[in-house]
Amino acid sequence: MLAKTEMADLPAAECYRLLRSLSIGRLVFTEDALPSIRLVNYQLVRGEVVLRLGPSRWVSRLDGAVVAFEADQVDEQTHTGWSVIATGRARIETDIDRLAELLSPMTRPWAPGRRDTVLCIDVQTITGLGIKIAA
Repeated sequence: MLAKTEMADLPAAECYRLLRSLSIGRLVFTEDALPSIRLVNYQLVRGEVVLRLGPSRWVSRLDGAVVAFEADQVDEQTHTGWSVIATGRARIETDIDRLAELLSPMTRPWAPGRRDTVLCIDVQTITGLGIKIAA
């Protein structure tokens, strides 16, 4: 029998801490007037979600768009976990000094091919939900 669980909203500081603990999440945006989701590598840098993306018709359309980013971790055995959603405006970074700062500590993207476009999400809202074993 599974232990009883409880859900709770997570404070913003905890949401940022949890985002820093992972490197894979989901970018959510509008493509051709429909919702679209892409699995991406990311890094949290000074409160911004930073992605390295390859050439694609949808990437160039994200500059200036409002997007969402989601990351989560779940334990299917215990039915516990968390989910964090950050929403903000995306921008393709072009400043050479900023690019040097962002690219130097970033890990190699998992996906093959060139990943020369750096997309930064200026987080405007961040929310999270945790599911834990009840006390």
